[in-house]
Amino acid sequence: MSAFSEPTDGEPVDFLEERDGETESWARADPREALIEPFGRFGYKVTLRDGESVHYCALGLEDDEYIGRCDCKGWQYHDGPCAHLCTLRKADFIGLIDVEATDSSPDDEHEMHHATGETLEGEPHDAAIERTQDYEREMEGRA
Repeated sequence: MSAFSEPTDGEPVDFLEERDGETESWARADPREALIEPFGRFGYKVTLRDGESVHYCALGLEDDEYIGRCDCKGWQYHDGPCAHLCTLRKADFIGLIDVEATDSSPDDEHEMHHATGETLEGEPHDAAIERTQDYEREMEGRA
């Protein structure tokens, strides 16, 4: 389940402001001390050394600007990127990960949402899900 109240597009992330402001998120972010597990094109599972759990993040580059999101409460309730996204930005800077470019297509947006566990209203279902739903409707009609 996602921490987001409503799905939103990947949002521009201002890492320079975090760095220059010497924020707590920027200070906590240490990619050499974190566990970073990439999945998909934009998805990362990030566990900070001082963190209690894994957080699901999405980070991409759109027109040379970072866009991202995270399932943590820091991302949901505060302005600016959370420590998980700052960790990914620092990891990209030192070459531990390669952040992929996005073209803002619906497919890329969909993939970014899924990286953080969000579902979108009317999102496409795969064939197995659709067959199961069709079967359940058929069984309900027979009852």
